[in-house]
Amino acid sequence: MITRDLSLALRASLARYPIVTITGPRQAGKTTLAKAEVSKPYANLEAPDLRQFAREDPRGFLSQYPEGAILDEVQRVPELLSYLQVDVDALAGTQQGLGRWVLTGSHQPQLRDALSQSLAGRTALLHLMPLSLGELARWQRHHGLDDLLVSGCYPRLHDALIPAHQFHADYLGTYLERDVRQILRINDLGQFLRFLGFFAGRHAQIMNYSQIAADIGIDQTTAKAWCKVLEASHVALPLRPWFANIGKRLAKSPKWYLTDSGLAAHLIGVTSPRHLATHAHRGHLFEGLIVTEAMKLIAHHNAPARCHVFRSQREEVDLLVEANGKTLAVEIKAGATVASDWFKNLDVIASIPQVGVDARMLVYGGDEEQPRTSGHVCPWWLFPLRLSEWLQAHDALPSTLDASELEGRLRTSFGPGS
Repeated sequence: MITRDLSLALRASLARYPIVTITGPRQAGKTTLAKAEVSKPYANLEAPDLRQFAREDPRGFLSQYPEGAILDEVQRVPELLSYLQVDVDALAGTQQGLGRWVLTGSHQPQLRDALSQSLAGRTALLHLMPLSLGELARWQRHHGLDDLLVSGCYPRLHDALIPAHQFHADYLGTYLERDVRQILRINDLGQFLRFLGFFAGRHAQIMNYSQIAADIGIDQTTAKAWCKVLEASHVALPLRPWFANIGKRLAKSPKWYLTDSGLAAHLIGVTSPRHLATHAHRGHLFEGLIVTEAMKLIAHHNAPARCHVFRSQREEVDLLVEANGKTLAVEIKAGATVASDWFKNLDVIASIPQVGVDARMLVYGGDEEQPRTSGHVCPWWLFPLRLSEWLQAHDALPSTLDASELEGRLRTSFGPGS
């Protein structure tokens, strides 16, 4: 098993809270992480017999675990959380009461609603995404950019060396049957799969609900609801726009990204890196890789930082990272040769005092790092390091993060000549 960056936040949370809840998409590694870090019994509530037992006799079910347990997919039995509240409240203020239960879940609304009603203040909330570049580099295998865009970052795909097209096809089958059918209770899963394909074709873009609805024969209300289902199950995520009253008309609609570039590539029919070099969506896949990399770094270190997109009528900056009152502006370009006009929007946003940009970065598909006046030119594979350093400088990441060790990993796995 590869060491996950979220391990540190998980250990710290276990020492402070009676319950720790880990959310994230299927196959992100939640169960593997919990089992690696917590020596407790394990119960998977996807299993029909356990689920029935927990629903019909919650006290009897929990009594099997006097020292606590790992409860997987706990949103399948939300009524169990009220009984967990009673359990941890009985031990409140004691060392025995800390780190008793680890809960995992894939469906955000069901789990969030149940947690807010029963376990507010009693659980730490952590979020695990697919592997970051830094985590993937712990395998110390070479990964070319286009290979990575097609394969994506789900742990099992890399750990078991499953062909990307097979993994993603199986993933979609499981997702449609277990998650979509359960949430939406629809019979025509084929129509939802077509929706997913159209959604992937708009990866890293603002969603045109009327167009996507017309293309697959549903209404706009359904299209919006289905986008929310993708967000709720962590298969897709919105990058919300930065907004302030600055005398410019700013966009209010988010850009949408599939959480994993490999799944996005699969859904638009790209199953081989050699098909990607001249593909019209390569730039969008690359942008998604970098944006989700920032989100992974923040989530896996439980960092006090936020991500936004900046869009006005004339300008767009792909990513703003905000931490403790400071802002890093990031422009993302898939090309391997830097062009002077790539810095235009970085110069514009730096001139807007309300945004508070204190650093600018151009992340691109090449390998040379260049300090320029208009922005630091950063190769894609060094972005995790440079973002980590910026977050550390603004007290949003612990100083214990070893930058030189991370740089060595990234160079070995992704750098030129690796």
